[in-house]
Amino acid sequence: MSDTVAAETAALTALLADRQFNADKVNRLSTHCDALRRRLDADDRRAVADALRRAPPSGDTVLLQSVLFQLTGDLYHYERILHYLLLGGERVGPELMHYSYWCIARQLFLGAAAPEKAASFGPCDLFRFYEETVRAVSRRWGIVPPRRTPRDGPIRRVAVLTNQLTNDQHQPSRDCFDYASRLQDDFGLDVAIINCNTMPLRLENLFIPPMMAEVVAAYDGVVALQMFGRCVKMASFTDRAFSKDKIGAIVDAIDDFDPDLLVCFGGANVVGDLFADSDARPVVCIPTTSGMTISLAHLVLGYEEGDHTAHMPAMYREPFARRFRPFTLGFSPPPTAGDEGDHGLGNAPFVFCVVGTRLDLEVTAEFLDVADAILDRCPGALMAFAGAAVELPARLAATRNAARMCSLGHVADIRAFYRRCHAYLNPSRQGGGGSAAYAIAEGLPVVTLAWGDVASVAGEGIPVPDRAAFVERAAALFADPAERARQSALSRAQFRTVGDRHRCTERLLAYGEEARDLLRSRPSSTAQN
Repeated sequence: MSDTVAAETAALTALLADRQFNADKVNRLSTHCDALRRRLDADDRRAVADALRRAPPSGDTVLLQSVLFQLTGDLYHYERILHYLLLGGERVGPELMHYSYWCIARQLFLGAAAPEKAASFGPCDLFRFYEETVRAVSRRWGIVPPRRTPRDGPIRRVAVLTNQLTNDQHQPSRDCFDYASRLQDDFGLDVAIINCNTMPLRLENLFIPPMMAEVVAAYDGVVALQMFGRCVKMASFTDRAFSKDKIGAIVDAIDDFDPDLLVCFGGANVVGDLFADSDARPVVCIPTTSGMTISLAHLVLGYEEGDHTAHMPAMYREPFARRFRPFTLGFSPPPTAGDEGDHGLGNAPFVFCVVGTRLDLEVTAEFLDVADAILDRCPGALMAFAGAAVELPARLAATRNAARMCSLGHVADIRAFYRRCHAYLNPSRQGGGGSAAYAIAEGLPVVTLAWGDVASVAGEGIPVPDRAAFVERAAALFADPAERARQSALSRAQFRTVGDRHRCTERLLAYGEEARDLLRSRPSSTAQN
């Protein structure tokens, strides 16, 4: 064992052996693990993990196994957590299962898992654990929505359910509101947003890293939600506890509204899935990211037209493929003042932009190496990082081309910012679809690897296969104005496809009618899965 491995093992052992954890100690341990991921190479991190497995300093399975995952990215450790919770039976409450599910799902979204087990973990282990979580809420808390036979005639009343709605600067909140307001204003329906706030709002166990979602206290009860000059009524539930009382109150509110259709905006909406699993009301799920969406809805739509279920292992594909329907999320660009402004970029003749809400996590050391390689090839160009970030400025300052990299923080008018830029660069990440959609709406060429939301939004022929091709594409856009003009035209054409939100809403209603027909055809005793 090297001195480095021995020292880091001793430090982690001391932290894990603590028997009196509080929120500060959880955060301290989480910060320490994150630093190890950045500082140690993979072999040293695996060596530390092996030492901890030989002499476990903690008997808390969730704590130990989540730390081991942070060191290795090995989904074996998450499998251990899921099995431990499932085998705990009545001793493990639905709130613990729910919290652990979200902590794991977030790490998968952030790309923390090594790829060896990834193909089967989501559609097998995680999906079945989530399914059992929903059924534990129903069975152990006695929350079973009463079945309502779909009324005759077309859809008249729609409840749009979301796990989190915050403000008009939060992309999923904007999209959720836009769909709800279009259903109401363009299609004449009675619509209510149900802001469930059912992502974790408090710590339930010692999972590392912890997860705590944002909740807007002002959105409590029934409010008239206004965005972009439109208004939709919303019922919002701000209790921080994931509890029988909270979930029961949301279910009762939905039943009182008596919708013809429930639209879950985003996956893993426990409330919507309670209705779906009991065939109480027709439920359609709209994903907010590409790839697999975990949901029990009667129909689960696609983020883009391609069938992502085709890439799942055959043994686990059927529950997803049966309910999948092709769809495009669509995007509505936010308002813009039209003033391009300077954004602190001066007279730079060429600006590459990197945009996101999690730049501290997504702009990795590997991406900064790529950024340096691009700027080496593009004399005079700048690279601007737009989005709130705490750690990023110091990491940019340590790069070879630090003088030509700048962190701008949050940019209020993103479309005006894009008009000051010349190319959009996408780090290796799952999210970012909204930022890319607004970029192509302004005619920015996109440089991205061939996976994740941005690759889906950019369209066929745009994603590149590897790091070398990424650098070449960026350098070519800088060096060749004709190539940049060609790709700018492709971007604008692509947005006409992915940006037609009215057509997307029309298709959503058609799928809603299909879900109603499915429910009409089922006897009352038939379970969905």
